[in-house]
Amino acid sequence: MISCADTLLIFTSFSIRSGLLWKAETYGRLGLAMFPEDDRIREMYAYALLLNQKFSELSSVLGDARRPSRNFAYVKARLEMLTGSSDAARSEAVRSFLRGGQA
Repeated sequence: MISCADTLLIFTSFSIRSGLLWKAETYGRLGLAMFPEDDRIREMYAYALLLNQKFSELSSVLGDARRPSRNFAYVKARLEMLTGSSDAARSEAVRSFLRGGQA
Protein backbone atom coordinates (compact mmCIF):
# COMPACT_ATOMS: atom_id res chain seq x y z
CA MET A 1 0.00 0.00 0.00
CA ILE A 2 1.30 3.45 -0.92
CA SER A 3 1.42 6.02 1.86
CA CYS A 4 0.21 9.61 1.56
CA ALA A 5 3.84 10.82 1.63
CA ASP A 6 4.71 8.45 -1.23
CA THR A 7 1.71 9.67 -3.22
CA LEU A 8 2.71 13.33 -2.84
CA LEU A 9 6.29 12.44 -3.75
CA ILE A 10 5.09 10.70 -6.91
CA PHE A 11 2.80 13.60 -7.84
CA THR A 12 5.64 16.09 -7.33
CA SER A 13 8.05 14.03 -9.40
CA PHE A 14 5.60 13.43 -12.26
CA SER A 15 4.68 17.11 -12.33
CA ILE A 16 8.35 18.07 -12.70
CA ARG A 17 8.85 15.50 -15.45
CA SER A 18 5.73 16.77 -17.24
CA GLY A 19 6.86 20.39 -17.07
CA LEU A 20 4.02 21.38 -14.75
CA LEU A 21 6.30 23.20 -12.36
CA TRP A 22 3.57 25.14 -10.58
CA LYS A 23 1.89 21.82 -9.76
CA ALA A 24 5.17 20.30 -8.61
CA GLU A 25 5.70 23.25 -6.31
CA THR A 26 2.18 22.94 -4.91
CA TYR A 27 2.50 19.19 -4.26
CA GLY A 28 5.96 19.67 -2.77
CA ARG A 29 4.80 22.46 -0.45
CA LEU A 30 1.84 20.36 0.69
CA GLY A 31 4.03 17.29 1.17
CA LEU A 32 6.57 19.23 3.20
CA ALA A 33 3.85 20.77 5.37
CA MET A 34 2.39 17.33 6.08
CA PHE A 35 5.69 15.42 6.32
CA PRO A 36 8.45 17.87 7.32
CA GLU A 37 10.80 15.02 8.24
CA ASP A 38 10.66 13.42 4.77
CA ASP A 39 13.78 14.54 2.91
CA ARG A 40 12.62 12.80 -0.28
CA ILE A 41 9.75 15.26 -0.54
CA ARG A 42 12.08 18.11 0.48
CA GLU A 43 14.42 17.17 -2.41
CA MET A 44 11.64 17.18 -5.00
CA TYR A 45 10.20 20.43 -3.63
CA ALA A 46 13.66 22.03 -3.68
CA TYR A 47 14.15 20.98 -7.29
CA ALA A 48 10.75 22.42 -8.26
CA LEU A 49 11.67 25.71 -6.57
CA LEU A 50 15.01 25.73 -8.40
CA LEU A 51 13.31 25.22 -11.75
CA ASN A 52 10.75 27.93 -10.88
CA GLN A 53 13.64 30.27 -9.92
CA LYS A 54 12.24 30.88 -6.44
CA PHE A 55 15.66 31.16 -4.89
CA SER A 56 14.76 32.80 -1.57
CA GLU A 57 12.27 30.04 -0.74
CA LEU A 58 14.75 27.45 -1.95
CA SER A 59 17.43 28.60 0.49
CA SER A 60 15.17 28.02 3.48
CA VAL A 61 14.01 24.62 2.21
CA LEU A 62 17.63 23.52 1.75
CA GLY A 63 18.63 24.88 5.15
CA ASP A 64 16.11 22.65 6.91
CA ALA A 65 17.35 19.39 5.35
CA ARG A 66 17.99 16.69 7.94
CA ARG A 67 20.64 14.72 6.10
CA PRO A 68 23.09 15.59 3.32
CA SER A 69 22.60 13.92 -0.04
CA ARG A 70 23.90 14.22 -3.57
CA ASN A 71 20.51 15.65 -4.63
CA PHE A 72 20.66 18.44 -2.05
CA ALA A 73 24.28 19.11 -3.00
CA TYR A 74 23.32 19.41 -6.67
CA VAL A 75 20.52 21.88 -5.94
CA LYS A 76 22.82 23.91 -3.65
CA ALA A 77 25.52 24.01 -6.34
CA ARG A 78 23.01 25.14 -8.98
CA LEU A 79 21.67 27.78 -6.60
CA GLU A 80 25.20 29.11 -5.99
CA MET A 81 25.84 29.25 -9.74
CA LEU A 82 22.60 31.05 -10.52
CA THR A 83 22.60 33.61 -7.72
CA GLY A 84 26.02 35.09 -8.34
CA SER A 85 27.63 34.01 -5.10
CA SER A 86 31.33 34.39 -4.51
CA ASP A 87 33.82 32.17 -6.30
CA ALA A 88 34.67 30.49 -3.00
CA ALA A 89 31.00 29.67 -2.27
CA ARG A 90 30.49 28.30 -5.77
CA SER A 91 33.65 26.20 -5.56
CA GLU A 92 32.68 24.77 -2.18
CA ALA A 93 29.17 23.93 -3.43
CA VAL A 94 30.59 22.08 -6.43
CA ARG A 95 33.13 20.25 -4.24
CA SER A 96 30.34 19.19 -1.90
CA PHE A 97 28.35 17.85 -4.84
CA LEU A 98 31.37 15.92 -6.12
CA ARG A 99 31.87 14.41 -2.65
CA GLY A 100 28.33 13.10 -2.82
CA GLY A 101 26.78 15.76 -0.63
CA GLN A 102 29.01 15.06 2.35
CA ALA A 103 30.40 18.07 4.20
